[in-house]
This record gives sequence, C-alpha cells and structure tokens, in this order.
Amino acid sequence: MAKRILVAGDSFAAEWPTGKGWVHKLAEDNAVNIVAQAGVGEYKILKQLHNVSATDPYWVNNYDCVIVCHTSPSRIHTPQHPVHKEGLHKNCDLIYSDLEKRFDWFNSRLKTAKNWFWHHYDDEYQIDIYNMIREKIKKFISIPYLAVDHFEISNFYATEDHILDLSKTWPKYRGNINHYTVEGNQIVYNQIVDKLDKIC
Repeated sequence: MAKRILVAGDSFAAEWPTGKGWVHKLAEDNAVNIVAQAGVGEYKILKQLHNVSATDPYWVNNYDCVIVCHTSPSRIHTPQHPVHKEGLHKNCDLIYSDLEKRFDWFNSRLKTAKNWFWHHYDDEYQIDIYNMIREKIKKFISIPYLAVDHFEISNFYATEDHILDLSKTWPKYRGNINHYTVEGNQIVYNQIVDKLDKIC
C-alpha cells in the first residue's frame, strides 16, 4: 500500500538534477514530499521540519512517516556559503573538507571560513550542539520516523527508535546521484522500503 512520506535531510535525500536516486524511486510508489537540501547541517534539517509545520500546524496528519537523512556533526551553519551560491548546493553549510582545497584571492568570506576552522573549530562543542539538535528533531516528529545515517560518526550518536546505518554501504557505492551509484541507490531504496514496511 502506498505511504505518505516526508523526506528531510541533506544531499543524501535531496532532489538531484543529474538523475533519479532512491528518493525518486520511493516517489514512484508513494506520495513523497522532499524538503531535503544538499550540503546542509543538522540545524537546517530541523528548520526544514519547522517550515513544514509553519505552513500546516497539523502537518503530521498528512504523513504516515518521516525519513530524515542526518548529516555530519562537523557541518557548521552559515546563512550564506562563501562558494556555493546557486544550484543544488545553494543552501549549503560549511564543512572543512569542502573548503580546504579551495582558494580565491578575492573571496574574503572563503578565507574567513577556512581560518575559523583552523583557529576556532571545537569538535566537542560541535558534537554537543549536533546531539541537542538531533534530539530536538526526534521530539518534534510525533509520527513514525526513520533516521538514516551515511557517516559512522553520525550513526554513533543516533538514539532514535528506528535507525538505518548506511555508513558501510556508501563507501562501496559512491556515485553522482544522492552520492550513490545506480546500484547503490537501488540498495538504499530496498533497505529503506524494508524499514518503512516495519514502522509505518
């Protein structure tokens, strides 16, 4: 039976312009609302859910379940990324691996962001904030909820009732649609459908 599903999260769940990933495959047989955005941190994932709620306070009545693809604790919120300003990653937050090899004499925001990571980044603080936001997400969703993790570090902090750990799958099937190959997207789709059949 078709399910009504809200999909929030980062680029592992966003709509990519380069092809159909697991999310589009899920939408072929279900009513799927995708609010996920590429490159966002955990705070913006929480805001995705708040935005759905702001347009309809009874939003949970419109869905059977929610999927949230959680991100790395190392993604830092920024209102405007120093490099990604349009396209798929226009709402992107900061992560050092995205900035470290970039250089532009005329982009002072890029230099400032890199310097902040070099001189001020505090992993313990970032993980504490990440855990608090993730807990808020868990409390905010009052219907069946599948937490999906693609990183070992984010899965390590997962406390949700229903978790799908894809941290071992992703490295084997890295690709260009939701960060997976065509085969990888099929594997992710199969695992998500299996989990959803058990929770909603």
